[in-house]
Amino acid sequence: MKTNNNTHGDRIRSLLATATKTTAVIAPFIKVSALQSLVKAIPNNIHIRCVTRWHPHDVAAGVSDPEILNILQNRGNFSLSLVDQLHAKIYIADDRCLAGSSNVTLAGLGEGHDNSNNIEVLIETSVNDASIAETLKKISAVEREATSIMANTVRQLAEALPSIEAPEKPWYPVSRIPEQAFQFYTEIPIKHVKASERNLIADLARANIQPGLDKKTFRNEICSLLTHMPTAKFLLETNEDVTLRQTDIQPQLALMANNEFSADDLWTSFVNWMSYFFSDRLIKQEITEVALRRAKVL
Repeated sequence: MKTNNNTHGDRIRSLLATATKTTAVIAPFIKVSALQSLVKAIPNNIHIRCVTRWHPHDVAAGVSDPEILNILQNRGNFSLSLVDQLHAKIYIADDRCLAGSSNVTLAGLGEGHDNSNNIEVLIETSVNDASIAETLKKISAVEREATSIMANTVRQLAEALPSIEAPEKPWYPVSRIPEQAFQFYTEIPIKHVKASERNLIADLARANIQPGLDKKTFRNEICSLLTHMPTAKFLLETNEDVTLRQTDIQPQLALMANNEFSADDLWTSFVNWMSYFFSDRLIKQEITEVALRRAKVL
């Protein structure tokens, strides 16, 4: 790797090379090639603590690699954990650290192509600094160990994304089997996948949920996504015993419909997901037509 001995990568490697007890690499985006350059600078007998996040959208966009686990496993003497809301970038050698904006990517380290390097900042400080100490405390409170299964899951979810969607685009499920969502999230099937199952995998990928959550937390994440849909929000917040029919939201469904999923398809998916994940508050009715009823909680 070509550097000019004055990049952010050089500064980080120089810091990590001085460690006598422990090191830490903390960043939301970590790429294999960039991490390899940092790992080589750390003495073999020094433990590496690595903290990152694995969102399917990030992996699909090419800014984060779950394969960094392989790099660390080959090196040994490491820990790798995930933090869903991680945004901090901190590099630690014993009590010294660099903190700022640089991710562990070639562009973040200032070692990409001339026109691709980011404008970054790294400030030398100490783990005893109040803001650094508080950030590390928050990370320790929520981090969870990354595993090979999680790495494989997030890679498969990333590959299942039909395209990279804008973060502000609302999530809307198109599959009809929400009861299998957690099972697929835990272990994505590879062989003999039906079309309905491929749709579910795509829904999970677009949900952009990090791997490794327990069933309760996963359910809460899905419920939160469903709640952000305006129609769902109305149903869940009203105190009235109301019934929602397809005709009530047909204009919205028509806007989202495409060659693959009709308005009828989207309505059926919406009813199935809402009645499954909010079974304590919503009832699926099928008399003359499929509808969702908001029942009063006694």
